[in-house]
This record gives sequence, structure tokens and C-alpha cells, in this order.
Amino acid sequence: MESNLLHYFLRVTELGSINKAAADLNLSQPALSRHIASLEHEMGGELFTRTHGGVVLTEAGKVLADRARPLLRQFTLIKEQVGEKAAGHLAIGIPQAWLHVFTSPFVSEMSRQYPHVSLRVFEGVSNVLHDYMSAGLLDLCIMPFDGVPTSGYTQTPLVRDPLIVVGTAADGLHPDHPVSIADLDSKKIILPGRSNPLRQQIEHALQRRGMTFRLSVETDSLNLCIEFARQGIGTTILPACALQPQWIGPDASWSWLKGVYVTWALYKNQTRNHSEALHEGARLIPSVLAKSFAAQAWPGAESADPSVRPGGEGAPPQTATRRQKRNQ
Repeated sequence: MESNLLHYFLRVTELGSINKAAADLNLSQPALSRHIASLEHEMGGELFTRTHGGVVLTEAGKVLADRARPLLRQFTLIKEQVGEKAAGHLAIGIPQAWLHVFTSPFVSEMSRQYPHVSLRVFEGVSNVLHDYMSAGLLDLCIMPFDGVPTSGYTQTPLVRDPLIVVGTAADGLHPDHPVSIADLDSKKIILPGRSNPLRQQIEHALQRRGMTFRLSVETDSLNLCIEFARQGIGTTILPACALQPQWIGPDASWSWLKGVYVTWALYKNQTRNHSEALHEGARLIPSVLAKSFAAQAWPGAESADPSVRPGGEGAPPQTATRRQKRNQ
């Protein structure tokens, strides 16, 4: 059955008239009548009853109308996806904090190695990217590892990223002196919104120790988290990928949060598994990350082992200063 026949059938159903549908579809009335007759022959029965005012659905027509709409939507989706495969489209969601450590070099390498691929980059906080995934808008997405991945996506751990604490310069935070999570007990904290996976992991780490904190400000903006911390409104907790001089600035101080990290994962859209562009992008991501680690552009980060669980505990990363002292 041709999808056009279903489209013509549904348009006649919606307008209740072959004449009106023909005009809407830019077809002649006899041509549309032949298409409807062909569909009725294929279905083995009449789909419309002709009246003086137009046409109405028969019982068989009502059954087909109920089934045809989702079928046509599915066919359109498949056609778009197959077309995107040939055209080489890739839609990827990347956290805002990954801009300098990954996004820019990835897009550059993707353009150089796969010039035939048309990239669409969605940048945002994790809960926004999750919404994009749920809507099926993304082929690939990088988000915190989740024990229950978004339906329709597979996930593979990518990066083990330590968390940092950011405050004012007067707070005297220093990477050589990691902060324990106990030091945050009852402090005013600036955090992302409750639906943000990073916020959930931080709260879980505090709750495991029976600790409480005072939420000073809630915002999903990375820049605002840092700005409010600089102003002394509260202390903020961020992944180390946000550790960029242009963001932290000289009027702030920071330290590692001892024993807590976030595991970032790569999510792949299973319905787009046929896409060569998806596989090309997925193959490139680990090599771009490896170069970022080797260049020490991402302090403290390391490749994630598949057995690593999100929100786990471990030793704080050694800073360059501490490594140098140990080797002297």
C-alpha cells in the first residue's frame, strides 16, 4: 500500500468531501476518486458512503482511519530517518560545562574527518538534554550515568569527573587542600534544580552521611552558580569540567570535593542505530576525550571503567603541584 493513498484517505476523512480534498491536495476530483477507489479495492470494501453533502466513513472506514494515522506518522518518521542517513545528519546533546574540554575540539575534528556529516549541536544542562532525548530529538547525548537509562537509548560510561567546590577568594579554598563533604554540613549551597542529575547525586552523597545543607540559590545556569559563589551568596558544587579560568576568575577560590565524582555516559538513540553518522560520531568521541586528558585540559578527569557506578567514592585527584612534590 502506498503511503500517499493513506494520506489522501485521511484528508477526505477530515474534510468530508472528495471535491474539497482534491482542491486541498492539488489533484483533480476524478484523479482523487480513482485513488480512493484503488484503496477500497486493496482493503476489500467500501470506506466511504456517498451523500448529497459529501462523504461519511463506513464502519470499515472508521477502523482504517483509527489505524492509518499512527501508521502514517511512523512511516513519515522512518522516511525522515532513512533520508537523514543518506544525507549524513547527526544531532548530539552536550553539557554546557563541556564547551572547552570537549565540544569545540569535537566539532572541529568531526568537520575535518567527516565533512559529509551535517552536525546539529544541542547544548544545555542535563535535565534539558534529558527532555530532548525523551522527545527523540538526539542521536547521541552526553549526560550523567543513570542506573535506569532513558527509554530507547543505550548508555556507555565515558568519563569519571571529580567534583569541585567554588567560593569567594576570601574563603581560601585551594586544590592542594581537598574539602570533605562533612565540611559542607549546614552550609549555604548553590545547586542546580532538583530535576538535574548532578543535583540528585550531590544530595544523595550528603544524605548517605545523614547530613543536611541550606539551599541558598537554585539555578540551572552554570555561569550563575559561579557568579553567585563569587559574590559570597553561597558555596557551589560543580563538575571539574567547569574548571576554566575564564569561568572561575581571580575573585573566586576552589578546591576538590574529596571522595565524590560524577560519571558521564554516552547515550545512543537505538532507533537511529542504522545511521552511519551516529556511528562516526560515537567512534570519534573517545579519541577526542583522550586528547583532552593527555593535554591536561580537563583536570582530574579520567576514562570511566564500565564497572564504575555513578556518584561513587574515591580518592581526590592529585593536582599537578602535589604530583610534582611527590616526585621531588
